[in-house]
Amino acid sequence: MNRSKIFIIITMLLVIIIAGIGSKAEMVENLGIVVGVGNDVEKKGSDITYSVPFLLYTFESKDKITTRVLTGKGRSIGETRETRQLISGKRLLIGLSKVFIFSQDVSEVGIKNILDVNHNNPDVNDRVLCIVCKGKAEDVLKYPVSGFQSSAEFIDGMVKNLQEYNFFPQQYTLMDLFVRAKTEGRNSLLPYVEIKDNNIETTGLAIFKKDKMVAKADMSETKIINMLKENNVKGMLTLQSGSKYIDCYTTAKNMITCSKEDGKYKFVINLNLIGNIVSNELYDNIETDPKVMKRFEDDMTNYVKKMSNGSINNIKSKYKTDVLDLGRIAAAKYGKGTGTDWDEVICNSDIMVNVKFAVEGEGRGDF
Repeated sequence: MNRSKIFIIITMLLVIIIAGIGSKAEMVENLGIVVGVGNDVEKKGSDITYSVPFLLYTFESKDKITTRVLTGKGRSIGETRETRQLISGKRLLIGLSKVFIFSQDVSEVGIKNILDVNHNNPDVNDRVLCIVCKGKAEDVLKYPVSGFQSSAEFIDGMVKNLQEYNFFPQQYTLMDLFVRAKTEGRNSLLPYVEIKDNNIETTGLAIFKKDKMVAKADMSETKIINMLKENNVKGMLTLQSGSKYIDCYTTAKNMITCSKEDGKYKFVINLNLIGNIVSNELYDNIETDPKVMKRFEDDMTNYVKKMSNGSINNIKSKYKTDVLDLGRIAAAKYGKGTGTDWDEVICNSDIMVNVKFAVEGEGRGDF
């Protein structure tokens, strides 16, 4: 039994259970199951129109699902619900949604109103995974992915598995966005997704300042930001010289300290990296010569430290926002609710990164 059939069976069972609760019980054939939600915006001068597409599954029979996108438009998020229902022949069930997509345009306008209306909706799945996309969210929802019933299924799996090789955490749900919006000294980061080379692909990290997206970090910097911000994350680090390289599957742990002197904050990020060599073409005799191993560890330490300092400089001068949530650490130590603009404070603070890299395993050696 392939993945799509398994998903169909599980979805039908869940729908039957959920739809059968309460006075609004419906036959599954009369329901539109929302598996993906998009958020787009159309701007004409000062006028803004919100566009909210739903990716729906409708059941034609016990083993056949029809996929379609139903879009509501309006001057507010609430109004999009009205216009969408006018073109829907079925009751819409949103509690099983798998992905929540913000377009870059709507992210730059601001997502506070979107978060507010969904926070107040008890039917919304607050564990749904959230991303930012290039272009229109509607186009991403409509994009066919081979081997998957819909793009929503593919994106759900892709985001869940980002933690395997790129130092991503598992903190991209709608609930995580709600928490960050209400917590002092925190900003949101979301995976940035594009339709690229005939596929849907994660290409970086969307950086928010409060409720607005202010920048996108590429994958190289995304890995460094994740290591500096998150604790106990895993990914691949590579050193390359010409056509030769060495890959190391690495676990990154950090400890951040905060101090204050003469009104100025100082943060020290101690980054501890433990790696396992996956492949090596760059260092001869690394498995037998301790000096070669020490040289590699020093080279990787210097590489990560250089990249970290570059990211710190970008945070202060380019992004101008507290990307690493250092304000939360300072507020916890020196007091919350003081009205401090932590984005401004962090950009004027001293931030030092100490890196320690050590090899734990050397693979199977040369052959």
